[in-house]
Amino acid sequence: MRLPLVSLFAALSLGLAPAVQAADDKPPPRVEVWSLTQTGAIGSAIFIQDRAAWRATDVLLPQLGDQTDHGLIGWIVVNQGDAQLVRFLRGGPNAPLPGYDILVDKNGRAGPAIQSKDAALPDDQIAHYLARNLAIANIGDLRCTANFNTVVLDDPDSDGWLVWLLAASKDANIVPMGGHYRFHVSADGRTLEKREQLSGGCLNMDRRQAGQDGQPAALFTTVLVAPQPLEVHVFLSLLNRLPIVIGTGDKIWAVEGARIEEIDTSKTR
Repeated sequence: MRLPLVSLFAALSLGLAPAVQAADDKPPPRVEVWSLTQTGAIGSAIFIQDRAAWRATDVLLPQLGDQTDHGLIGWIVVNQGDAQLVRFLRGGPNAPLPGYDILVDKNGRAGPAIQSKDAALPDDQIAHYLARNLAIANIGDLRCTANFNTVVLDDPDSDGWLVWLLAASKDANIVPMGGHYRFHVSADGRTLEKREQLSGGCLNMDRRQAGQDGQPAALFTTVLVAPQPLEVHVFLSLLNRLPIVIGTGDKIWAVEGARIEEIDTSKTR
């Protein structure tokens, strides 16, 4: 998984302790699930936003060069039709201001970094940024990595936000299956309504494990916190361009990008 802005915003390593796994072996509570179609759509939206953030970062970093006084405090990603507007922010954590804007098209191609001409952010974009920071400040005990990527989307079931902290690896061959979080945040970005731990523990998988022509045919994992695959599995499948096979109790599922299907195991008996 790419690590957007790690070198640019060292502080956005989230200030977390080194990667640890919670000592308590009890599985976390069950988490909210959507229909398979909606789960696929949300996982795809997570991937699109995450990709936009790191593609925009690749454009901005060379422009900043060796600057250490750039004054940037983070970023948000705003939908603009089929495109994503990545806004790098300056100012203070409670009063973010526009800094640089980069438009990333639907195919993931990033345009130039342009200094924003806006004097202020709209209220909803301020709330977006506050929701992101609130989630970061309320991560749980399960910390499978010191680095997390963040994604913020509209909550499809309320007027608030959904925020994901996605466990990240600096090794492109390692797929972090565990350690992801989902947060439900109020519309103004100031109230944490629910935190959901999306795995029972830490699990890093090597995408180079044996398969056809030295490439893995699929990755296999189990899910204890839900009766079906989650949006993070869709995201990881898209990110790594690999199918993921998932066991949930007595069911087996296949995740290939946004498509989630239950595997009929009776045919293999």
